[in-house]
Amino acid sequence: MKKKAFVKMKVWEDVTSYNKAVKQAEEKIDIIRQALEWCSKHIETDSIDRKKFIADFVEEFNRVLELQKGNITKVKLAVEKLHFLLDIHITELNVLRDRFKRMEAEVYVENDDFVCGVSLEDFTRYTQNEEENQRLIIANNFIDAIDKVEKYNKCYPMDLSRGTSDFIKFDFRKNVYVANI
Repeated sequence: MKKKAFVKMKVWEDVTSYNKAVKQAEEKIDIIRQALEWCSKHIETDSIDRKKFIADFVEEFNRVLELQKGNITKVKLAVEKLHFLLDIHITELNVLRDRFKRMEAEVYVENDDFVCGVSLEDFTRYTQNEEENQRLIIANNFIDAIDKVEKYNKCYPMDLSRGTSDFIKFDFRKNVYVANI
């Protein structure tokens, strides 16, 4: 007799956290645009390697600055001296880089454009084994029965949750019962 293959079932999606992560990724992309705008005042930004720029704004700016304007003297200068000669105050770019690094959301480069790297799959919980599948099926059947009873009588979510030892929970934000797996 063949054993049935385990199939993962979706338990829940944390849409609130997903939306928060997407918003943070969009803020990161906005910071990148601000940094590129700052750089455009001093260099041709078309020469900037977008992937290197995401890794470190200042380092990539300095690399391109040396390539584009490093020949203003006959002697090779340190990048700090180049900043001084060209009256470039890099503090603002440092601040933007630090704000960018503090944010956790992922941002990627795709076709020379910056894109959000957040996926709803990262915020989705699936069952891990056959026992959890069975618990989810039973919990969903129980929730369906509660919905049918609520058509005729008031059900108290906290009492139902406590009465089942938190087998099911009530999500007050969405006003629905959910399986506690």
